[in-house]
Amino acid sequence: MLVDVIMPSLGDEVREGVLVNWLVAPGDRVETGDRLVEVETDKAIAEITCCDSGKVTELVVSAGETVRAGQILARIDVDQAAAERCEAARGRRPEFQAGDTGGERKKITGGQKKSLKVRRIMARKMTEGWTTIPHFYVTYAIDMTDVIRFRKDLGVTINDFVLAAAARTLTEHPWVNSWWVDGEAVEKSQVNIAMAVATDRGLYNPVLRDCARMSLKEISARARELAGRAHANRLAPEDLEEGTFTVTNMGMLGVESFRAIITPPQAAVLAVGTVRGEVVVDEAGEPAVAPVARMTLAADHRILDGADAADFMLTLKSYLEAPVTLVSCDYGEET
Repeated sequence: MLVDVIMPSLGDEVREGVLVNWLVAPGDRVETGDRLVEVETDKAIAEITCCDSGKVTELVVSAGETVRAGQILARIDVDQAAAERCEAARGRRPEFQAGDTGGERKKITGGQKKSLKVRRIMARKMTEGWTTIPHFYVTYAIDMTDVIRFRKDLGVTINDFVLAAAARTLTEHPWVNSWWVDGEAVEKSQVNIAMAVATDRGLYNPVLRDCARMSLKEISARARELAGRAHANRLAPEDLEEGTFTVTNMGMLGVESFRAIITPPQAAVLAVGTVRGEVVVDEAGEPAVAPVARMTLAADHRILDGADAADFMLTLKSYLEAPVTLVSCDYGEET
């Protein structure tokens, strides 16, 4: 009996993807759990596996084609009992949305067109954020002297410090760690920071889950791992979900300051500029040169007001200008 291999719905907003690579060929024998095909969804590579044993008889879709949830990808020569088990397993998968099946296929070839697909998705999300969220902005100049000193000692990046400081600050200002859902703000219990990663295929936002519980070094290691997988196009769909706050850093590109667009349904996004020497007044009232970074919080005015945003930024500033509290446990691990 022939059984159809169906393109599943891989998330609330994932309705289509590009078939990247078949891992089987017609005539191959497959067993339950075997990997059949790789599909590039919004911003990740998803592997679709076999629900039962059998033999591949037909590959319906070719590599490079766009496939939608509910569409037939291939067909597999199983017995009646195996077919019934396969059908039951398929019934436990996420339901397919009406209208997702059918439609014309788009032939996509080359990495450049795949990059354009990612950019179109990002354009849709940013358009939604800009047109539906009433943004306002607050900018602070933050002295990064001690961050730079500790960074060299610990072997972590400036962005790691920003992520750690943001995680701590969100626990002290939990209302900033909210989503706008069905016309009201909902405070999220877990701090999940999405970090913007620019790749040659487009911008990714992998999520540091439950990062308020992590040490600075744990955040650094996890951020490095996610960024590496983003550049290698190996992020899983769950790596991109459930973000409650976003940090985007253009400092390494020499950008002094900028304003970012909030990703719905989040309440805010922090934009980090470059560290540059600026004249400041020291504790003795004398002019001195210090490494300063300008950071801008974009906030949703439906959830936060100016005082909320200013309080958040003042706490963030206090952590980054006296970062010993962010590194104390990391030094303790080494001693």
